[in-house]
Amino acid sequence: MIELLLLPTANHDSAWKDILDAYFPEFMAFFYPKLATEINWTAGYETLDKELQAITTDNLIGKRLVDKLFKVETLQGEEQFILFHIEIQGNPEAEFEYRLFEYYYRLHDRYRKPIITIAVLADDSPNWRPTCYQANAWGYEILTFRFFTTKLLDYRSQQDAMKLTTNPFGIVILAYLAALDTRKDVIRRFNTKFTLTRRLYERNLTREDILNLYKFIDYVLTLPEDLEIRYNEHIFQLEEEKAVSYITSAERIGIKKGFEQGILQGIEQGIEQGIEQGKLEGEYSLLLHLLQRKFHTIPEAYRQQLVKADAETLLTWGERVLEADTLKDIFEGE
Repeated sequence: MIELLLLPTANHDSAWKDILDAYFPEFMAFFYPKLATEINWTAGYETLDKELQAITTDNLIGKRLVDKLFKVETLQGEEQFILFHIEIQGNPEAEFEYRLFEYYYRLHDRYRKPIITIAVLADDSPNWRPTCYQANAWGYEILTFRFFTTKLLDYRSQQDAMKLTTNPFGIVILAYLAALDTRKDVIRRFNTKFTLTRRLYERNLTREDILNLYKFIDYVLTLPEDLEIRYNEHIFQLEEEKAVSYITSAERIGIKKGFEQGILQGIEQGIEQGIEQGKLEGEYSLLLHLLQRKFHTIPEAYRQQLVKADAETLLTWGERVLEADTLKDIFEGE
C-alpha cells in the first residue's frame, strides 16, 4: 500500500467546472429533478461566471472547489428568469452558511432576480450538513436564508444504481467517491480508474461524452507516474478491442498535462540554480513571466512582493500558478 502523499495533486476545481459547463441540464435533472422540470430548456441557458467573480470580494475566499452562476428561463412565460448559484464545497468551513448568504444578497442586489443557491458538499465529513444561515437579535429571528444541499457521501449506498443510470453524473459520483476512498491505496485506485474508463466505452455514448467524462475521471483519480503509464497502455489496448480511436484526443489532454508539469519543473529547476548561484533574478523573471501570461496585468503591490521574496517563497508561489484562479490565490493562499 502506498501513502496518499505519493499521489499527484488532483485538479478537482477544473474537473467540476468543466463537467458543469458540459452538463448543467443533466446536473439539474440528476440532483434536483423537480426544479429541472420547471426550467424552459428549449430557451437555452447562460453562464455568468464573470459576473459571479465580480461580486467576490477579497474577504470571500472560502475553501470551495468551484462555483458557477447560471441564468435560465422558467416555464412561467417569457422574461421569467431565475439564477442558479451552484457551489461545489470540498471541505467543511466555519463561515460557509454566511458566505453563501453574502453571495446571495450581492447577486440579488445586482440582478434583482430570483436566485436559488445549491451547495454540493464533496467533503468526507458525514456530519457536516449546512442548510441555512440565520440572523438573530435580542432573541428574535431576523432572517433565515435557506439553500439546497447535496451530500455526495450519501451516494455511497447507491453505487449500483450509479452504474446503471444513463445520466453522466452517475459516472461523476462514482469517480469522486473513488477518489475519496482510494487516497491511501493506489492499486485499488488504478483498478477503479480503469474500470470506470472501460465503462465509458461499454455504453452507447457519443465521442464528446466519452472525452468529457474521461477528463473528469483523469482529473480526480490521479496516479503515480508508473501506474499512469500502465493505465494509458490499458486504454490503448481497450481502444484496439473496441476498434475506436478516441485516444487521439485523450493524448492531447495528456500532452497538456505534461506541458503544465514541465512548466512547474522548470520553475523548480530555475530556483535551484538561483540558490546555487546566490541570485534570485532568474526565479523572479520566470515567475513574473508566467504570471503575466496567465493574468496579463500584475499590480504594483504584487510586483513588490516578488522583488522582496526569497527562493523558497518564489517556489511556493510558482507551484500555485497552474491551478490558481486569481493572483490572491497565489500570493495569499495557504
